[in-house]
Amino acid sequence: MLIPPTFPDEILFSRIIRHFTLSGMTTADYLLTAQNSHKVSIHPYLTAGLDKFSQLTQESATELLNEQTLAPLFIHFLPSHASTISLGLISTNATDAIRACQLVCVREKESLSIKYCPACAKADAENFGVPYWHRSHQIPGIESCSSHQVKLVHFPLKGRSRLSLSLLPPLGGKPIRSSVFSRDFALYSYDLLQKVSQTNKPFELSDIKNQLYKLGYVTRKGYYRRKLILSELYQFTQKLGYDSQDWLPESDTDYRYISYLLSEKVAQQPLKYLVLGFWLSLQTESTEQVVSVSKNEDLKHLLENKCIELLHQGESMASVSRLAGKSRCFIKALALRFDIPVNLKPKQITQSMKAKIMFLGKKGFHRKVIAARVCLSVGSVEQQISTSPVLVQWRKQCRHESKRRKYKLQIIRFIQKKPSAIRQQIKSSCNAAFFWLYTYEKQWLEANLPKAKRPVIKPRVDWHQRDLLLVTEVSSLMRKHHNRLSRTQLDLLLGGHGWFTKNKHKLPKSLMKYQSLYEGK
Repeated sequence: MLIPPTFPDEILFSRIIRHFTLSGMTTADYLLTAQNSHKVSIHPYLTAGLDKFSQLTQESATELLNEQTLAPLFIHFLPSHASTISLGLISTNATDAIRACQLVCVREKESLSIKYCPACAKADAENFGVPYWHRSHQIPGIESCSSHQVKLVHFPLKGRSRLSLSLLPPLGGKPIRSSVFSRDFALYSYDLLQKVSQTNKPFELSDIKNQLYKLGYVTRKGYYRRKLILSELYQFTQKLGYDSQDWLPESDTDYRYISYLLSEKVAQQPLKYLVLGFWLSLQTESTEQVVSVSKNEDLKHLLENKCIELLHQGESMASVSRLAGKSRCFIKALALRFDIPVNLKPKQITQSMKAKIMFLGKKGFHRKVIAARVCLSVGSVEQQISTSPVLVQWRKQCRHESKRRKYKLQIIRFIQKKPSAIRQQIKSSCNAAFFWLYTYEKQWLEANLPKAKRPVIKPRVDWHQRDLLLVTEVSSLMRKHHNRLSRTQLDLLLGGHGWFTKNKHKLPKSLMKYQSLYEGK
């Protein structure tokens, strides 16, 4: 008897249950007939033995794999394990296939169950005469029906074979409304499942990283803004309204969750990428904000050019401020940056005062000292200095050189004060200097630090003391056995520690006593 034909979105496990119920066989007889073994365990959404089940259907094993199991989803997220998963499920090697799917990872382990939607069960009974298990409902982590926005009900599977007569979704259950985010997440997952079932396109983590970069979650140097990503992702997962948080971030400080997902070196449950991908798909507003920022940057450049043009035409700062809609401070900073003369009332910062500020700045004076000499605020002095990019860069170099000399002197004086200090003590006492020089002057630091010393290993056994104690025991045992014991026999009587075999060179007095007694027998 062939397995009944499939219903829309029906999982293979559901067809097997219907076939088993119609056959009238016992569980052992059915498994022996279908799989040639009565000890087979049937997984609800990663069903193995497809090659043998295909003989009872009109579909091939590959069609069963791609259309009636969740294997395409796991193969998509784990392309390196694709052959192990597919070959394991087509054959009867379910253990390797399920292990390759990374279902059991640290704290993500949960009891196996099968899920159904009460509204779908009622509709299936009306349309097809019997309720059945849907494939889209079995995606781990999905807790809502994508069609009815109803919470899925978990039905635990008991027994080794997981087969039971009429094991189909019950009717009469009361539907419970789920959140909109949970429904949208289920719809996103179901669409992805259908897509990968048809295309078999492998998942690439670089696509996720590119999306994060486009959305502004990556710095210019390529570092991920983990705090920002996790805070927004955690708030989003809370809106899903799930009771279990096993495969979601524990808190908004669970930085390992993001680091492991983006590292490509730590085994992760692949379905976590569903959450990350769904969250990124909803970031259209963030994308629009990024685009608006770029547009604002272009407007800013146009506005600056307009202000510069008005200043060159001789307009006063007040009139330029009114025409451009910018503050006088913005206009003033712009004029100073491009060295545009403006009429300032009262005239406090004159050309001679500017020249004096620049002269003192080139000499390396601190801005507070310059401000005190010219009787201006520190901010005004800093504003004048910032108009010269060359001077700003030169003063940065001066600060760098000053810090380099200071930190080198600090290290040298500490070594002179404590010549016997090791590297760890220097690093602890001169922490800031050590790490600054390690970053910018590593060769100098390595040349001036004391040479690294090998750790002194202290033996756990005082062999000299043990040698003295064993002399009397050796004498007693040898006399008791008439001086006829070999070294191996003597070692066994002493406890079999290998003292008189592999460690005999560490017990010279005891060995000498033994030899004198053994030779004089």
